Amino acid sequence: MVRQSAGLLLKNNLSKQYKELPAEFRTYIKGALLPLLGHASRELRHTAGTLASVIVGLGGLVEWQDLATALPRCLAAEDPAVLDGAQDALYKVLEDHPREIEAPVTGGPGLGGGVPASSLVVPPLLRLMQSPADEVRRCAVACLNLMVPSMPTGLNDNVDSFLQGLFALANDSSARVRKEVVLGLVTATSALPERLAPFMGQLVEYMLASNEAADPGVALAAAEFWTAYLDLQLDPGLLRPYLPRLIPVLLKNMVFDEYDDEVSEAEAAESSSTQAEDRDQDIKPFTHSRAREHGADAGGEGGAGDDDDDDEVFGGWNLRKCSAEALDVLSNNYGDDLLPLLLPIVQQRLQEANWSARESAILALGAVSHGCHAGLQPYLEGMVGMLLPALRDSRPMVRIIACWTLARYSHWLFSGIVERGQAARPLLDSVMGGILTSMADRNKFVQAAAVSALAVIMETAGEGQHEPDKLLEPYTSAVLQALAAALSRYTRRGVAVTYDALACTARVLGPRLADPALANLVLPPLLAKFTQPPLSDKDLLGAMECLANVIPHAGRAVELYAQGLYDRALALAGAHLTAGQQQQQSPAGRAADGSPGPGGKAAGAAAAAAAANGAAASGAVEYDPNYVVLALDVISALAQALHASVESLVGASPLVQMLTVACADPCPDVRQSAFALVGDLASACVAHLLPVLEGLVGRSLALCELPALSDANLPSANNACWSLGEVVVKVDSERMAPHAEAIAHRMTSILAYSGPGRMPPSILENASITLGRTAWRCAEQLAPHLGHFVAAWCGQLRNIRDGTEKEHAFLGLCRLVRMNPEAALPAFPVLCAAFASWRSLACEGLRNEMAQIVQLFKASLAPSGRWEAVLAGVTEPVRGKLAAMFGQPL
Repeated sequence: MVRQSAGLLLKNNLSKQYKELPAEFRTYIKGALLPLLGHASRELRHTAGTLASVIVGLGGLVEWQDLATALPRCLAAEDPAVLDGAQDALYKVLEDHPREIEAPVTGGPGLGGGVPASSLVVPPLLRLMQSPADEVRRCAVACLNLMVPSMPTGLNDNVDSFLQGLFALANDSSARVRKEVVLGLVTATSALPERLAPFMGQLVEYMLASNEAADPGVALAAAEFWTAYLDLQLDPGLLRPYLPRLIPVLLKNMVFDEYDDEVSEAEAAESSSTQAEDRDQDIKPFTHSRAREHGADAGGEGGAGDDDDDDEVFGGWNLRKCSAEALDVLSNNYGDDLLPLLLPIVQQRLQEANWSARESAILALGAVSHGCHAGLQPYLEGMVGMLLPALRDSRPMVRIIACWTLARYSHWLFSGIVERGQAARPLLDSVMGGILTSMADRNKFVQAAAVSALAVIMETAGEGQHEPDKLLEPYTSAVLQALAAALSRYTRRGVAVTYDALACTARVLGPRLADPALANLVLPPLLAKFTQPPLSDKDLLGAMECLANVIPHAGRAVELYAQGLYDRALALAGAHLTAGQQQQQSPAGRAADGSPGPGGKAAGAAAAAAAANGAAASGAVEYDPNYVVLALDVISALAQALHASVESLVGASPLVQMLTVACADPCPDVRQSAFALVGDLASACVAHLLPVLEGLVGRSLALCELPALSDANLPSANNACWSLGEVVVKVDSERMAPHAEAIAHRMTSILAYSGPGRMPPSILENASITLGRTAWRCAEQLAPHLGHFVAAWCGQLRNIRDGTEKEHAFLGLCRLVRMNPEAALPAFPVLCAAFASWRSLACEGLRNEMAQIVQLFKASLAPSGRWEAVLAGVTEPVRGKLAAMFGQPL
């Protein structure tokens, strides 16, 4: 036990320090680990396997040739302990770092210049599939299965032997082996459909039989096949004859076991007078949906109606959930053809006294709600009438699934109102009333399901519905009151789901939430969740993300709470930045070159922020960049909501000094949020940025250098590019002039990039806008260089959405063309195409300016006869569009 604990401690230390260890120390650790892979103690050799996988992930298998040559040798060993240790280590390496199995191996007998590691380990694994020992066969198949998605050289060269080995084990006496065989065949169906095509009929039969297996592991593995088959868009006709047998099997596997852990927990909560507070292990780890990124493909905030909400209903992945997903996919492929097979079983189960039968029937109706909507639509009112009483069922799992299924039909409820008007309103009224009532259920699991269903309904209202805030107007106050009550009364798990629902509701309501009568319903309980817990409380993360989504829509209604929100956010950012600096200053936390990591020079600014806001000592928190990211997002939200009124908060605090450090933080997510805040502050109160203008511009330009634009850094570079444009527009042109050429150089290098891969549209859009804004404000500095970038620039300007930012960019373009028309002449066709890209141009001055530029070219070129030749390069559709825009032919 002591040695095993020492191994786990070594794992944690290696994860943090391995790359900084001296080479001889790393060699010593590797040499000491290899013999342990065959240790007599199973626990110890498996700990060694875990350590081996960690080291491979940190240094690569190519740097551990001894392990690469030892694994195939140990896979042929007669000692069971050595064989088990080798299989365990190999499985962990394949699971954690699958690409490493193609690392070249040198130094062994007959290896010559080196062969891929996969070519050495696959042959012994194939032989082990015939081992008399169940566990050896199981682990051999499991290792090979992990290679199938990437098909490394060794497996690709032996793929026929692998498939034959799977077929030979199809009816193995061990259920654990059969589970891996089924998983292997499912994975091979996805990766090698052409190889399995001749056997697909037999494979379907086998999966159907396995789906009915008594062993839940085998049945679950087989249930994955139906989704995999249809996702590949293989011949649906081949599967159609099996539907009468498959549908009953899936429905059978969708029935809860009375003794399922989910059922037990929900029933225990049912009988308790007070709901027990959730433990950390009951809460899904916080995952920041995505930090705010500006640009064309920079997605919006994460929606509360995402598939993750299903987890609140189904729990972890299991046979029941997999079967429901398979039914969903089948309905999307076969549509209403499933209903004659499905509905008789569903109708029969709905009449049964057994709650689990009724629950599975309701689950089935929810699963096919999208694929079979046409056939079910005539029965929608009747189904809703049947489901509403289920919200009051005596068994909690029935109430939970009724919430989920009703939400799955919300699209047709809203569409009915759009199509039939108020005649369809009572049906939606009844569903909204039922869900809101369920949010007050005494059972915390039902509460979470109900608020999750509300989130789906609100999300649906915002997708494709005209004026969703008006569509929801009769329910708005009641929805916000229910969400406020949930924040005050729910346990931690329910509150986490409520944050998602509230953020989604705010997005759908939009400016309607700025009504103080509505905003004041939810802001006080939300503020309490943000200000009361300790600075290191994990639940603060969800509260901050919710606030960052809600505050911009609340607008000036947030003024009453602004000081408390601002102070708390600043204290959180300051405390965690300071904790990060202290962590980096410790010997274990410093980088290889001795430089500090997170925080850097932030100590003064962060400590000042913490002191100014009465924060606890930074030692009270453990550094987590998520707190900094979300605290900055909350302040950004305040700037968006209050606009110029945020100035009084910023001016009386050390925010700007802290922000300059956050913009250079080693964590890309921190930089991303920091630059988003820079842009918001530039728009709201740019005067406070002037003392640190040089540093902010320098950091923005450094992030926009082509070598810095890695996948990890792109979102923060994108925001740096956008914020630079916001600064340029607001700061006096005299102060920006010294930076104009450097800005143009960075932006044009992005626009002209032609290396491997493609620049994302978001950064191309932001670079085009920032270049245009710089040209607008500092035209004299950029006009001489126009010929170097005008073609690439105009090519990107065509892709920008209409709006104020596009107007700024085109105003800059027009200024440069006016000042240096000769430089723009070779790009005249693409210049005209850019002008024609406007769909709706509200700025009459810009329209006139573009028209005059075209006419000036015509006037200067026509006398020499060059105009017709230049105009010939402009396509007819562009000519027609410009003639319509300018009111005269070219």
